[in-house]
Amino acid sequence: MTTRMKLNPLERWLGPPVRLASLLAGYAVLAVTLVIGLEILLRRGFGVSLQGADEYGGYMLAALTAIGAAYTLLERGHTRIEIIMERMPPPMRAGLNLISAFMMSAIAIFLAWRSVLAVQESIEYRSLSGTPLMTPLWMPQSVWAGGMVLFAVVATCIALHCLRLLISDWRAINRWYGIKTLSEEIEEVSASIDVDAGSLEESVGKERSS
Repeated sequence: MTTRMKLNPLERWLGPPVRLASLLAGYAVLAVTLVIGLEILLRRGFGVSLQGADEYGGYMLAALTAIGAAYTLLERGHTRIEIIMERMPPPMRAGLNLISAFMMSAIAIFLAWRSVLAVQESIEYRSLSGTPLMTPLWMPQSVWAGGMVLFAVVATCIALHCLRLLISDWRAINRWYGIKTLSEEIEEVSASIDVDAGSLEESVGKERSS
């Protein structure tokens, strides 16, 4: 476990639900991938097609993008101009990280608002997909909109937390919401290796005892 995860109270609260949503989305993408692979085999071998595999794959990709945006933001994985940021003094970096957090929050709120409106319009007009399945569009759009709302909640909480840290401890803005340093990335990799090694030793110990 990294130092940032131990100290950042916001990530302790938001991390579990965001990671759970990302995990569920990942399993859903895996299921869609298996279905698409099965369709390819059936088409080539038997001339049979599973209707809707590509359609639902597109829906899932949109939902994964929305949910992944929240996870990536929480993990500080969005692209930044590191070559410039790393050469700035810490107070300037903190100010830019604060501005970045509020801009990201504004964009996320706008996307969430528009996605919810899209779902409402699909329900109101009973919109259907232009495919043989005629899927009610509000169903996949609701999952996509839920991901956008999650993204907006995470981005807004981060922006407000940065504003609070600006008053109490501005250095924590860079430490928790700035660019990941090389030492932090090495620490995360080392922690994951230690967890895997511990799990392996535990499983080996159980086999020997049995």
